[in-house]
Amino acid sequence: MSQSYLIRSVEPSDAAAIHRIKTAPGVYPDTLQLPHQPLSVTEKQLNERPANIHNLVACADGEVVGSAGLIVNEGMRVRHSADLFLVVRDDWQGKGVGGALMRAVVDLADNWLGLIRIELKVIHDNARAIALYEKFGFEYEGRLRQEQLRAGKLEDVLVMGRLNWPGRAEA
Repeated sequence: MSQSYLIRSVEPSDAAAIHRIKTAPGVYPDTLQLPHQPLSVTEKQLNERPANIHNLVACADGEVVGSAGLIVNEGMRVRHSADLFLVVRDDWQGKGVGGALMRAVVDLADNWLGLIRIELKVIHDNARAIALYEKFGFEYEGRLRQEQLRAGKLEDVLVMGRLNWPGRAEA
């Protein structure tokens, strides 16, 4: 049975829920988040969010269970591209939250922001995330060796990208 999720823009009042997601032991090791990060950091991020960051949340039963978004590059020659971020609450992983958020983010990128390129970094052994990204058209572009420190060990990070270039086939 497939559950549907309410996808909406993040609000400053979501800070506590997003903080819970980002600092959960089943989440932060696969991100660049630090353990024991104070709630005030997340509150500041949401209250001072620049216009180039488009952050969405997925809600189930009135609770925020995931967050994803795009950081659109601001440079004149790279405004067609953005970095993607995605986190799902550890007790909601594997239940379609990531897919629902990815559908919304890809729709936003393709149909509303006019982005041609979305890129991301993912730790090399996060097979579930890699499979999700591939399902949405992301392809492996490279490996950054010993890029991320995780629990005292330097880990490789994969770079993935997705191109949506209307008219490219005709060119």
